[in-house]
Amino acid sequence: MKNRLILFNVIVTAAALLAFFGFGILVTESQYYRQAEEKIADVAEIYRMSYRDADETVKMSTGNIRVTVIGSDGNVIADSESVDVSSLGNHLDREEIKAALDGQPKAVRRKSDTLGRSMVYYAVKADTADGYVFIRVSVPVDSVNGYVIGSLPLMIYVLCGALLCSLFASAAVGNSVLKPLRMINANLREVRDGTYKPVVPSTNDDEINNMLIDINGISEKLSETIKSSNDDRERLGYILNNVSDGIAVLDRSGNITMMNKNASDVFRISGAEGQNYRVLTADPGLTDAISGCLFDNTDSVTEYSDDRGSTYLVSVRSLERGFVIIVLSDITAVKNSEHERSEFFANASHELKTPLTAVKGFNDMIMLKSSDDTVRDFSARVDREVNRMIGLINDMLDLSRLEENRKPDRVPVDLRNVADEVAETLMPLASEKHIDLTVTGNASVMAEKEHMTELIKNLAENGIRYNNARGSVRVTLSDTADGAVIDVRDNGIGIEEKYQSRLFERFYRVSKSRSRETGGTGLGLAIVKHICGIYGASVSLTSKPGVGTDVRVTFEKK
Repeated sequence: MKNRLILFNVIVTAAALLAFFGFGILVTESQYYRQAEEKIADVAEIYRMSYRDADETVKMSTGNIRVTVIGSDGNVIADSESVDVSSLGNHLDREEIKAALDGQPKAVRRKSDTLGRSMVYYAVKADTADGYVFIRVSVPVDSVNGYVIGSLPLMIYVLCGALLCSLFASAAVGNSVLKPLRMINANLREVRDGTYKPVVPSTNDDEINNMLIDINGISEKLSETIKSSNDDRERLGYILNNVSDGIAVLDRSGNITMMNKNASDVFRISGAEGQNYRVLTADPGLTDAISGCLFDNTDSVTEYSDDRGSTYLVSVRSLERGFVIIVLSDITAVKNSEHERSEFFANASHELKTPLTAVKGFNDMIMLKSSDDTVRDFSARVDREVNRMIGLINDMLDLSRLEENRKPDRVPVDLRNVADEVAETLMPLASEKHIDLTVTGNASVMAEKEHMTELIKNLAENGIRYNNARGSVRVTLSDTADGAVIDVRDNGIGIEEKYQSRLFERFYRVSKSRSRETGGTGLGLAIVKHICGIYGASVSLTSKPGVGTDVRVTFEKK
């Protein structure tokens, strides 16, 4: 009986001690895993915040920390432990990937098929320019298993010792594990707050020391990257705030990511970063230009005028990764100068036209009243020169009105009716020079009728004036796949190729004497080019001496 009691007490005591020791091991293991999972989550978040490129990310891995970048389709893009990522298979069915995809990341423990070791996995979802990727961080858990196996001799000694010694030993072991983890936690918080200081390994556990060294390496690289990024941003901000142009940058959603001081002054808004571009202005032309660039990837240049009387040339261009840059250049002084010049031009032309009209009237009276042939001959010469001057002044007034940059009132215009009216007007001049003027075809455009009349008139009149006796001028109208086309072809004197590039310049004439004879002003083709510019039409000229000239105007379909 005594022996049985002794045996029972021994068994009960041994069982109690074993149960307590086992419980202590389980508690310690649970704490280790819990702390490790929390810290590996912090490491994964660091990789997510600093992600730019898959290869660069996996290169940041040091020591026993494994980093894997997985595409949205589940295929591995890069892995710090494997060169041949194609052999790693699809990871969409992995528990940590599913958790990251659901927006609830969690740590997962399992054996790695690639490394053949037990690992703790944690994955996060990182947004990219093309969508998103998964960044998975993992660390081995061999240290825990080693700890459990190494504890077996201790258990044998504990069986022979007291319960209190076992409690103290468990507490000591627990502290040795938790201390470095607390140091890692403090280190990560310093990195987050920008007050990074290296953690000095101070434990006897090689795995934990290696983890501390790895965390130090990652933290140091990240700290340097953050500092360099901040320095670059500061320099960029200084440069942008000191350029004369206003600059704003939008992301692919149309939100303002950056805006310099000049742009803030133009739009009279500050602290607009993060807001939608529509807070800048309600101007329909500018908002349409920005929308076209954001959604259709269409670059454009437009003018923007504020309520302070300033005018800006606005360039809206798309950048890589869906970003849009807006550049505003102040052209107020240029516009004012153009207005003053145009106003002077118009006033001077008007003041010249009035006395010339009077001179023409008096000269007509002289021709009617005089019977002297010499006087009538001189009067005829005066009449020709006065008519040429009046024509020149009229062209100058027309060009001045075109330069006002007034938006045209676009209405449907039947080009055939316009061409027929022009032909009727020019028929006396054509008959005088024995020129066959014909109009064929049909076409229509959205424009002002006066502009189309001026365009066709100048082209047809040039064909008549610079033609040979009994020549022809053909005005052909057509609707093509490219748009409405006005083609004016003559079989006149033609123009040498070396002069053709300057024909649309104001007052440029190949032969001044020929222009005086024909009554040309040198502004006809300049007016044509300006009208084409108003409507975004293209104009081309082909000519050959002795063969003739062909001018083709194409209005693009809208």
